[in-house]
Amino acid sequence: MPNDRIKKYLEAGAVLGQVTRARAEEIVRELVSAGEIPREQAQEWVDNLVDRSRKSSEQLIDMVRREVSTQLSRIDTKALEHLAGQVADLLKRSADAGRSAAKDATSSARKEAAKAARTGREATEKGRAAARNAMPSRGQKPKKKAAAKKAAPAKKAAAKKTGAKKAPAKKKAPAKKAPAKKSAS
Repeated sequence: MPNDRIKKYLEAGAVLGQVTRARAEEIVRELVSAGEIPREQAQEWVDNLVDRSRKSSEQLIDMVRREVSTQLSRIDTKALEHLAGQVADLLKRSADAGRSAAKDATSSARKEAAKAARTGREATEKGRAAARNAMPSRGQKPKKKAAAKKAAPAKKAAAKKTGAKKAPAKKKAPAKKAPAKKSAS
C-alpha cells in the first residue's frame, strides 16, 4: 500500500515536470505524518524523489530532441526554401501595399490641408476688405454710401367693400398739465 501511494506522487511529479526540493520535502512530510514512511528515512526519500524527477525530465528532453531531429531530417530542404521564399515575397508585397496606402493618405491629407488654408486666407482677406470699407482710416472722411434705389411701390388691389359701416374715430382728450411746484428757496 505505501508503494501505491508513492507511485502516485512520483507519477504526478513526472507529469508536471521536475519536482523541486521544496515540493519533494512537502510530499515526504505528508507521507511521514500519514505514517507511510519512518522519520529516519525522510531525507533519503526527498533525495530519491528529486533524483527520479531529474532523471524523468532528462529522459523527456532526450525523447523530444530525438523526435525533433527525426522530423527535421524528413523535411525536404528545397521545399522548405521554396516556402520561405513565398513567405518573404508575401511579406514584401504586404509592406509595399502598406507604404503605398500611407503615401496616398499623406498626399490626400496635404491636399486637403492646403485647400483649407487657401479657403481660410480668402475668408480673411474678404473680412479685412469689409472692415476697411466699413471703418474709415484716420484722416479720411467716411465714404458716403450710394443711396439704394427704392423700388416703386406695388399697386395695391382695391379692398372689397362690404355692407358694414366703419365707426368714426374717437378723438383723444388733451393731457392735463400738473401745476409746477414752487421751490422754497
